[in-house]
Amino acid sequence: MIKIRALRPGELRQVLTLLNRYSDRESEYSLLKTMQQLYIPLHRVSQLLPLNLQFMPAIFVAVADDKVLGMIWLSRDGSHSRRWKIDHLILDPDSFSYDVGTQLVNYVINRYGGDGVQTFLAYVDQHYETGLALLKSCGFRRCTRQHYFVHRNPANLKLPPVTLEGLRDGNNGDCAKLATLYNDILPVDARICLSKGWRDFYQPMPVRLIEKTQGAFKRRWVFQDLARDCFIGSVELVTRDYKDFTLSVLANPGWESAYRDMVTYAVQQVLLTTTGATVYVECYEFCKAGLEALEQFGFQRLGIAEVLLKDYWIPIEDKGSRLQSPILLFSGRPTPAINCRAWEP
Repeated sequence: MIKIRALRPGELRQVLTLLNRYSDRESEYSLLKTMQQLYIPLHRVSQLLPLNLQFMPAIFVAVADDKVLGMIWLSRDGSHSRRWKIDHLILDPDSFSYDVGTQLVNYVINRYGGDGVQTFLAYVDQHYETGLALLKSCGFRRCTRQHYFVHRNPANLKLPPVTLEGLRDGNNGDCAKLATLYNDILPVDARICLSKGWRDFYQPMPVRLIEKTQGAFKRRWVFQDLARDCFIGSVELVTRDYKDFTLSVLANPGWESAYRDMVTYAVQQVLLTTTGATVYVECYEFCKAGLEALEQFGFQRLGIAEVLLKDYWIPIEDKGSRLQSPILLFSGRPTPAINCRAWEP
């Protein structure tokens, strides 16, 4: 008999083995690997809090005879407490079963949907047909695609110097305008599931200090139209080892050339640090200018992920037309106060 429950200490080693075998990057589950046994009690405390205060990703496992048949890992998508993302769904290949995967997905959807989560997201490689079919059988639908690019030798790009009037360092005072810029880029049908708020761009001072002590480098620039008092674009540069750099680029649809300029500027900043860097960029399919710019620069496409979406809502049936009899407010004999026959002038 299969039981689905939160991760327990005795199952931690099996889960780490599954993650190590079937996860592409160790950084994706470094939290669990680093915390190990400490994760379990912290997860229990996190589950007792409201959705907006939960601070730990949730891991649930399907177990039969003390063997982990599968695991699912989900976390809050940015600052949205009503939107959660499935980060990992891994099934043991020796006992692979659609039923195990379906039970895991439906369990977390019903559990968190009952607590108030309205939207569930999942990013699945477009060539992983089994995973796509499993999630679609659970009610997920396609929203868009996300393209992953890499350039392993940006020093060969030989980019011309670029001067951007209105370019400056970003700060926490720009969060509201950055959220507006990001949401303006989204198509109408994707704003519900991919929109962001100002908190998603806010960088708390304690977090920045911790990242700095760990050797991480994170910097953001904004490209501002001073005449219209709006942002044309922004770029964020992140690295933890000064070898692998990740770019996050936003460009207003009205200034499509801004995407190319922002990538050029960011790559030049990388080359000021090291000439042996590897640059990674993610770009949604609806950002046509970004896809064209990255291909022209010579970035290689690592892969394409299908962005799947499931809404959790319960329709309320209108039963008003079915009320054929009057509502009885008082049981038993009515009082003279509401008995019109008992009153005589």
